[in-house]
Amino acid sequence: MLNFFSVLKEGDRYLKTWPKQRCLYSLFVDSKMAFYTQLLIKIFPVFIMLVASLYILFPIYFPWPSTATFILFLIGLPVHCLLWLGNRSQQSLSPALFTWYVEISDVLNGQQEGQKVMIDNPKFIDLAKLLNKGFKKGGDNFLYNNELI
Repeated sequence: MLNFFSVLKEGDRYLKTWPKQRCLYSLFVDSKMAFYTQLLIKIFPVFIMLVASLYILFPIYFPWPSTATFILFLIGLPVHCLLWLGNRSQQSLSPALFTWYVEISDVLNGQQEGQKVMIDNPKFIDLAKLLNKGFKKGGDNFLYNNELI
């Protein structure tokens, strides 16, 4: 069992590892979560400053308990996304995804028997690394060109 901060660190690593390809958006929810997490990390400090400045400018209309609660909620959204990504990165692949993982690995490593690389229990982070390797090797249309989707 991973502790809170190691799961956050794993989520951040998975966020940086997951490929940012448009063709993956319809296949994996991870692509959408990675996009929205990056968006939240970029723009939510502005919203937090806006809420804090509204409290400073209009303390009658924005009392401090509701302002503090809303700020904690805004801080919690990207943290929750990183926790989700951290947990997802350590989940094992389903049998259908495992066969897809093997097909991609075969395409990248060739059909030679000596080069067949197998991981006993691949996780989503391994799939992300494999997809990154494929997109670097085969370009943006790697999955389409090799008839993997």
